[in-house]
Amino acid sequence: MKVSESIINNLLMEVDSLTCRLRSIKQSFQTTSNNRLKERFIYENKTIFERVNDINKTALYLNKSGNDEKISFSSLLLEKSKRTLQEIRTESNLFFI
Repeated sequence: MKVSESIINNLLMEVDSLTCRLRSIKQSFQTTSNNRLKERFIYENKTIFERVNDINKTALYLNKSGNDEKISFSSLLLEKSKRTLQEIRTESNLFFI
């Protein structure tokens, strides 16, 4: 199966965007005192985690089914999604009200 680099590139850009949004949420969460807004941030954080997790699963599949090169777009996507998931997990204690 030939893996489309444009699809992988789009997923890479999405992970970048989600990571940026995640950092923005964390910063805003710390500075706000509005409880409803904090609840929205918690929900959005969960949604971002789920989407990055889905992308990570897709990257795993693409990396296994793609070519055997050590350096490829699919391996980059896999690494980037892993790091974002790790960042979400390590900062998850921030979202307890």
